[in-house]
Amino acid sequence: MKTLHTLIFCLIISFVQAQTFEELIQQADQMYKEENYSGSAETYHEALKLKEGSAYQYYNAACSYALSGNKGQAMEYLNRSADKGWMNIKHLKRDKDLATLHAEPGWMEVLEKVQANLDVYEKDFDKPLKAKLENIYVRDQTLRQLYNEAEEKFGEGSDEMNYFWQLVSEQDSINELEVVKILAERGWVGRSQVGGQANMALWLVIQHAPLEMQEKYLPLLKASVMEGESQGSHLAMLEDRILMFSQKPQTYGSQIVPDEATGKMKVYEIWEPEYVNQRRKEVGLGPIEDYISRWGIEWTIEQKEKLQ
Repeated sequence: MKTLHTLIFCLIISFVQAQTFEELIQQADQMYKEENYSGSAETYHEALKLKEGSAYQYYNAACSYALSGNKGQAMEYLNRSADKGWMNIKHLKRDKDLATLHAEPGWMEVLEKVQANLDVYEKDFDKPLKAKLENIYVRDQTLRQLYNEAEEKFGEGSDEMNYFWQLVSEQDSINELEVVKILAERGWVGRSQVGGQANMALWLVIQHAPLEMQEKYLPLLKASVMEGESQGSHLAMLEDRILMFSQKPQTYGSQIVPDEATGKMKVYEIWEPEYVNQRRKEVGLGPIEDYISRWGIEWTIEQKEKLQ
Protein backbone atom coordinates (compact mmCIF):
# COMPACT_ATOMS: atom_id res chain seq x y z
CA MET A 1 0.00 0.00 0.00
CA LYS A 2 2.88 2.34 0.79
CA THR A 3 4.25 1.75 -2.69
CA LEU A 4 0.88 2.60 -4.22
CA HIS A 5 0.68 5.86 -2.26
CA THR A 6 4.18 6.75 -3.41
CA LEU A 7 3.23 6.04 -7.01
CA ILE A 8 0.12 8.20 -6.79
CA PHE A 9 2.15 11.04 -5.24
CA CYS A 10 4.73 10.81 -8.02
CA LEU A 11 2.01 10.87 -10.65
CA ILE A 12 0.51 14.02 -9.10
CA ILE A 13 3.92 15.72 -9.03
CA SER A 14 4.56 14.71 -12.64
CA PHE A 15 1.20 16.13 -13.68
CA VAL A 16 1.89 19.47 -11.97
CA GLN A 17 5.34 19.68 -13.53
CA ALA A 18 3.89 18.89 -16.96
CA GLN A 19 1.60 21.90 -16.80
CA THR A 20 2.73 24.96 -18.69
CA PHE A 21 3.24 28.44 -17.30
CA GLU A 22 0.13 29.64 -19.11
CA GLU A 23 -2.00 26.79 -17.77
CA LEU A 24 -0.90 27.42 -14.20
CA ILE A 25 -1.56 31.17 -14.50
CA GLN A 26 -5.04 30.42 -15.85
CA GLN A 27 -5.70 28.04 -12.95
CA ALA A 28 -4.49 30.61 -10.44
CA ASP A 29 -6.78 33.24 -11.94
CA GLN A 30 -9.73 30.85 -11.72
CA MET A 31 -8.96 29.93 -8.11
CA TYR A 32 -8.87 33.64 -7.26
CA LYS A 33 -12.33 34.09 -8.81
CA GLU A 34 -13.55 31.14 -6.74
CA GLU A 35 -12.06 32.78 -3.61
CA ASN A 36 -9.61 29.92 -3.11
CA TYR A 37 -6.86 32.37 -2.27
CA SER A 38 -4.37 29.91 -0.78
CA GLY A 39 -4.65 27.65 -3.81
CA SER A 40 -4.41 30.63 -6.14
CA ALA A 41 -1.29 31.95 -4.38
CA GLU A 42 0.52 28.62 -4.49
CA THR A 43 -0.40 28.08 -8.14
CA TYR A 44 0.92 31.53 -9.06
CA HIS A 45 4.08 30.62 -7.16
CA GLU A 46 4.50 27.39 -9.14
CA ALA A 47 3.92 29.23 -12.42
CA LEU A 48 6.38 32.00 -11.61
CA LYS A 49 9.07 29.45 -10.77
CA LEU A 50 8.83 28.19 -14.35
CA LYS A 51 9.56 31.55 -15.95
CA GLU A 52 9.60 35.26 -15.29
CA GLY A 53 6.18 36.83 -15.19
CA SER A 54 4.76 40.24 -16.01
CA ALA A 55 4.14 43.07 -13.56
CA TYR A 56 0.43 42.20 -13.76
CA GLN A 57 1.04 38.52 -12.89
CA TYR A 58 3.28 39.36 -9.93
CA TYR A 59 0.66 41.84 -8.73
CA ASN A 60 -2.08 39.21 -8.89
CA ALA A 61 0.12 36.77 -6.99
CA ALA A 62 0.62 39.43 -4.31
CA CYS A 63 -3.15 39.88 -4.02
CA SER A 64 -3.76 36.15 -3.58
CA TYR A 65 -1.01 35.86 -0.96
CA ALA A 66 -2.34 38.89 0.93
CA LEU A 67 -5.87 37.46 0.94
CA SER A 68 -4.56 34.09 2.12
CA GLY A 69 -2.84 35.79 5.08
CA ASN A 70 0.77 35.39 3.93
CA LYS A 71 1.90 39.00 4.12
CA GLY A 72 5.58 38.24 3.65
CA GLN A 73 5.10 36.50 0.31
CA ALA A 74 2.58 39.15 -0.70
CA MET A 75 5.14 41.92 -0.13
CA GLU A 76 7.79 39.96 -2.02
CA TYR A 77 5.58 39.61 -5.09
CA LEU A 78 4.40 43.20 -4.82
CA ASN A 79 8.00 44.35 -4.90
CA ARG A 80 8.66 42.15 -7.92
CA SER A 81 5.63 43.69 -9.62
CA ALA A 82 7.01 47.19 -8.96
CA ASP A 83 10.44 46.13 -10.22
CA LYS A 84 8.79 44.88 -13.42
CA GLY A 85 7.20 48.28 -14.00
CA TRP A 86 3.80 48.29 -12.25
CA MET A 87 2.66 51.91 -12.28
CA ASN A 88 -1.06 52.00 -11.40
CA ILE A 89 -0.56 53.87 -8.14
CA LYS A 90 -4.27 54.76 -7.76
CA HIS A 91 -5.34 51.13 -7.94
CA LEU A 92 -2.54 50.02 -5.63
CA LYS A 93 -3.58 52.47 -2.91
CA ARG A 94 -7.28 51.55 -2.98
CA ASP A 95 -7.07 47.82 -3.77
CA LYS A 96 -8.93 46.08 -0.92
CA ASP A 97 -7.02 42.87 -1.65
CA LEU A 98 -3.89 44.54 -0.33
CA ALA A 99 -5.40 46.45 2.60
CA THR A 100 -3.64 44.23 5.16
CA LEU A 101 -0.25 45.25 3.76
CA HIS A 102 -0.57 48.99 4.42
CA ALA A 103 1.06 48.72 7.84
CA GLU A 104 3.79 46.32 6.67
CA PRO A 105 7.45 47.39 6.57
CA GLY A 106 8.27 48.20 2.99
CA TRP A 107 4.78 49.33 1.94
CA MET A 108 5.85 52.96 1.53
CA GLU A 109 8.91 51.86 -0.48
CA VAL A 110 6.64 49.97 -2.86
CA LEU A 111 4.50 53.08 -3.29
CA GLU A 112 7.61 55.11 -4.06
CA LYS A 113 8.76 52.57 -6.68
CA VAL A 114 5.37 52.53 -8.37
CA GLN A 115 5.15 56.33 -8.36
CA ALA A 116 8.62 56.50 -9.92
CA ASN A 117 7.50 54.07 -12.65
CA LEU A 118 4.49 56.26 -13.33
CA ASP A 119 6.55 59.45 -13.43
CA VAL A 120 8.88 57.95 -16.05
CA TYR A 121 5.92 56.70 -18.13
CA GLU A 122 4.16 60.07 -18.03
CA LYS A 123 7.15 62.35 -18.52
CA ASP A 124 6.12 63.33 -22.07
CA PHE A 125 2.35 63.33 -21.51
CA ASP A 126 0.07 66.27 -22.16
CA LYS A 127 -0.88 66.52 -18.48
CA PRO A 128 -3.74 69.07 -18.78
CA LEU A 129 -5.42 67.05 -21.55
CA LYS A 130 -4.86 63.82 -19.61
CA ALA A 131 -6.52 65.31 -16.53
CA LYS A 132 -9.45 66.59 -18.58
CA LEU A 133 -10.07 63.25 -20.26
CA GLU A 134 -9.72 61.33 -17.00
CA ASN A 135 -12.36 63.62 -15.51
CA ILE A 136 -14.63 62.82 -18.47
CA TYR A 137 -13.95 59.11 -17.82
CA VAL A 138 -15.18 59.50 -14.23
CA ARG A 139 -18.29 61.36 -15.36
CA ASP A 140 -19.07 58.69 -17.97
CA GLN A 141 -18.60 55.74 -15.62
CA THR A 142 -19.71 56.73 -12.12
CA LEU A 143 -23.48 56.52 -12.58
CA ARG A 144 -23.22 53.48 -14.83
CA GLN A 145 -21.27 51.62 -12.13
CA LEU A 146 -24.12 52.33 -9.69
CA TYR A 147 -26.78 51.01 -12.08
CA ASN A 148 -27.22 47.51 -10.61
CA GLU A 149 -27.41 48.82 -7.07
CA ALA A 150 -29.93 51.51 -8.06
CA GLU A 151 -32.15 49.10 -9.99
CA GLU A 152 -32.10 46.61 -7.12
CA LYS A 153 -33.19 49.35 -4.72
CA PHE A 154 -35.80 51.14 -6.86
CA GLY A 155 -36.90 48.53 -9.41
CA GLU A 156 -36.81 48.48 -13.20
CA GLY A 157 -39.14 51.05 -14.79
CA SER A 158 -39.58 53.02 -11.54
CA ASP A 159 -39.68 56.83 -11.46
CA GLU A 160 -36.33 56.76 -9.71
CA MET A 161 -34.73 54.66 -12.46
CA ASN A 162 -36.22 56.87 -15.17
CA TYR A 163 -34.60 59.83 -13.41
CA PHE A 164 -31.37 57.85 -13.11
CA TRP A 165 -31.22 57.37 -16.89
CA GLN A 166 -32.17 61.01 -17.43
CA LEU A 167 -29.10 62.02 -15.43
CA VAL A 168 -26.94 59.60 -17.45
CA SER A 169 -28.28 61.02 -20.72
CA GLU A 170 -27.68 64.61 -19.63
CA GLN A 171 -24.11 63.83 -18.60
CA ASP A 172 -23.50 61.96 -21.86
CA SER A 173 -24.55 65.04 -23.82
CA ILE A 174 -22.09 67.22 -21.90
CA ASN A 175 -19.32 64.67 -22.38
CA GLU A 176 -20.03 64.44 -26.12
CA LEU A 177 -19.63 68.19 -26.58
CA GLU A 178 -16.27 68.17 -24.81
CA VAL A 179 -14.97 65.10 -26.64
CA VAL A 180 -16.03 66.37 -30.07
CA LYS A 181 -14.08 69.56 -29.36
CA ILE A 182 -10.98 67.54 -28.37
CA LEU A 183 -11.28 65.34 -31.47
CA ALA A 184 -11.59 68.39 -33.71
CA GLU A 185 -8.53 70.08 -32.19
CA ARG A 186 -6.27 67.13 -31.34
CA GLY A 187 -7.60 64.06 -33.10
CA TRP A 188 -7.90 60.68 -31.36
CA VAL A 189 -5.10 61.20 -28.85
CA GLY A 190 -3.28 57.97 -28.06
CA ARG A 191 -1.93 56.22 -25.01
CA SER A 192 1.57 57.60 -25.53
CA GLN A 193 0.15 61.13 -25.27
CA VAL A 194 -2.35 60.87 -22.42
CA GLY A 195 -2.21 57.32 -21.00
CA GLY A 196 -4.64 54.42 -21.10
CA GLN A 197 -7.55 55.72 -19.04
CA ALA A 198 -7.68 59.09 -20.79
CA ASN A 199 -7.48 57.39 -24.19
CA MET A 200 -10.29 55.04 -23.12
CA ALA A 201 -12.47 58.03 -22.21
CA LEU A 202 -12.68 59.00 -25.88
CA TRP A 203 -13.93 55.53 -26.79
CA LEU A 204 -16.43 55.36 -23.93
CA VAL A 205 -18.06 58.65 -24.85
CA ILE A 206 -18.30 57.76 -28.54
CA GLN A 207 -19.52 54.25 -27.63
CA HIS A 208 -22.40 55.85 -25.73
CA ALA A 209 -23.12 58.48 -28.39
CA PRO A 210 -25.79 58.40 -31.15
CA LEU A 211 -25.18 56.20 -34.20
CA GLU A 212 -24.22 59.02 -36.55
CA MET A 213 -21.51 60.17 -34.15
CA GLN A 214 -20.20 56.61 -33.78
CA GLU A 215 -19.98 56.24 -37.55
CA LYS A 216 -18.27 59.61 -37.94
CA TYR A 217 -15.44 58.89 -35.49
CA LEU A 218 -14.95 55.16 -36.14
CA PRO A 219 -12.21 55.86 -38.78
CA LEU A 220 -10.24 57.94 -36.23
CA LEU A 221 -10.30 55.10 -33.71
CA LYS A 222 -9.37 52.60 -36.41
CA ALA A 223 -6.34 54.68 -37.41
CA SER A 224 -5.30 55.00 -33.76
CA VAL A 225 -5.51 51.21 -33.32
CA MET A 226 -3.41 50.69 -36.45
CA GLU A 227 -0.76 52.97 -34.94
CA GLY A 228 -0.79 50.98 -31.69
CA GLU A 229 -2.18 53.95 -29.77
CA SER A 230 -5.62 52.52 -28.87
CA GLN A 231 -6.95 49.09 -27.97
CA GLY A 232 -8.17 46.77 -30.71
CA SER A 233 -10.90 45.54 -28.36
CA HIS A 234 -12.36 49.07 -28.23
CA LEU A 235 -12.52 49.17 -32.01
CA ALA A 236 -14.22 45.75 -32.07
CA MET A 237 -16.89 46.80 -29.59
CA LEU A 238 -17.61 50.06 -31.38
CA GLU A 239 -17.87 48.26 -34.74
CA ASP A 240 -20.28 45.73 -33.22
CA ARG A 241 -22.44 48.44 -31.71
CA ILE A 242 -22.66 50.31 -35.02
CA LEU A 243 -23.65 47.08 -36.81
CA MET A 244 -26.29 46.30 -34.20
CA PHE A 245 -27.80 49.80 -34.34
CA SER A 246 -27.80 49.45 -38.13
CA GLN A 247 -29.71 46.14 -37.74
CA LYS A 248 -26.85 44.09 -39.19
CA PRO A 249 -25.11 41.02 -37.71
CA GLN A 250 -22.18 41.89 -35.46
CA THR A 251 -18.62 40.71 -35.99
CA TYR A 252 -17.10 40.02 -32.56
CA GLY A 253 -20.07 39.06 -30.38
CA SER A 254 -19.65 41.90 -27.91
CA GLN A 255 -23.27 43.04 -27.94
CA ILE A 256 -25.65 41.30 -25.52
CA VAL A 257 -29.39 42.02 -25.72
CA PRO A 258 -32.60 40.91 -23.93
CA ASP A 259 -34.48 37.99 -25.46
CA GLU A 260 -38.10 39.16 -25.67
CA ALA A 261 -39.39 35.59 -25.71
CA THR A 262 -37.59 34.41 -22.54
CA GLY A 263 -36.74 37.63 -20.74
CA LYS A 264 -33.14 36.42 -20.46
CA MET A 265 -30.05 37.88 -22.11
CA LYS A 266 -28.71 36.57 -25.42
CA VAL A 267 -25.91 37.29 -27.88
CA TYR A 268 -27.03 39.61 -30.66
CA GLU A 269 -26.78 37.95 -34.10
CA ILE A 270 -23.23 37.26 -35.32
CA TRP A 271 -22.16 36.67 -38.91
CA GLU A 272 -20.27 33.41 -39.41
CA PRO A 273 -20.45 32.65 -35.67
CA GLU A 274 -18.27 29.56 -36.08
CA TYR A 275 -15.27 31.89 -36.68
CA VAL A 276 -16.03 34.46 -33.98
CA ASN A 277 -13.24 33.37 -31.60
CA GLN A 278 -10.67 33.68 -34.36
CA ARG A 279 -11.83 37.23 -35.06
CA ARG A 280 -11.93 38.07 -31.33
CA LYS A 281 -8.37 36.84 -30.85
CA GLU A 282 -7.14 39.06 -33.68
CA VAL A 283 -8.28 42.19 -31.80
CA GLY A 284 -7.22 41.12 -28.32
CA LEU A 285 -10.52 39.73 -27.03
CA GLY A 286 -10.79 36.44 -25.14
CA PRO A 287 -13.04 33.51 -26.14
CA ILE A 288 -16.70 34.32 -26.47
CA GLU A 289 -17.53 31.45 -24.08
CA ASP A 290 -15.77 33.29 -21.25
CA TYR A 291 -17.22 36.68 -22.19
CA ILE A 292 -20.89 35.65 -22.26
CA SER A 293 -20.69 33.47 -19.15
CA ARG A 294 -21.09 36.59 -17.00
CA TRP A 295 -24.68 36.78 -18.26
CA GLY A 296 -25.23 33.07 -17.73
CA ILE A 297 -25.26 32.43 -21.48
CA GLU A 298 -23.90 29.18 -22.87
CA TRP A 299 -22.11 29.06 -26.24
CA THR A 300 -22.81 25.92 -28.25
CA ILE A 301 -21.42 26.69 -31.72
CA GLU A 302 -18.26 24.76 -32.49
CA GLN A 303 -15.38 27.05 -33.41
CA LYS A 304 -13.26 26.82 -36.55
CA GLU A 305 -10.34 28.75 -38.02
CA LYS A 306 -9.94 30.10 -41.52
CA LEU A 307 -6.54 29.81 -43.12
CA GLN A 308 -4.98 33.24 -43.58
